[in-house]
Amino acid sequence: KTTFFNLLCGYEKVTEGKITYNNQPTIKDKIGFLETENYFYPKLTARDFINVFTQTNTSFNQDKLVEIFNLPLDELIQNYSTGMKKKLMLISYIKQDKQVYVLDEPFNGLDLEANKTLEIIIDLLKQKGKTIFISSHIIDPLLNICDKIYYLSNKKFTKTYQKNEFNLLEEEVFGKLKSKLKTDIDLAL
Repeated sequence: KTTFFNLLCGYEKVTEGKITYNNQPTIKDKIGFLETENYFYPKLTARDFINVFTQTNTSFNQDKLVEIFNLPLDELIQNYSTGMKKKLMLISYIKQDKQVYVLDEPFNGLDLEANKTLEIIIDLLKQKGKTIFISSHIIDPLLNICDKIYYLSNKKFTKTYQKNEFNLLEEEVFGKLKSKLKTDIDLAL
């Protein structure tokens, strides 16, 4: 997963085949990559950080998103929680109006409200024609917002599930495991 995202974002060089977007080579400046853990200079305030990025999204309302995410912009980033840092980075990418968003474990570290807010943001970005790649170990939000789910196992994409096949995903991926675990856990309890 990490290698795929790094290749997609141009952080690693493709040695076999090629990655294109709309029949064009992918270009780093068109991609916003929300990594699982992002690096921030610790002595910057959130306001300083977000002001580094140029606003190319003409309909972007920074103040509204900051209010929705309840981010204290004048606080040092080093005092931010993991979830607050994710929200700050997401706002910075939306501000730049990226065509492609790569979100690596975006739901981790977010509270319930922020998770639902992120689902709504992803849905609205899709409606605006943006392409969004999401990796997650949390399946429920994926079932709500994804058009396709690619199942990755042992470093390979093993199956693609279309939206109308999402009901098969849980049975095919977790069916045997759930049955075995129920028996084993029942014996343990």
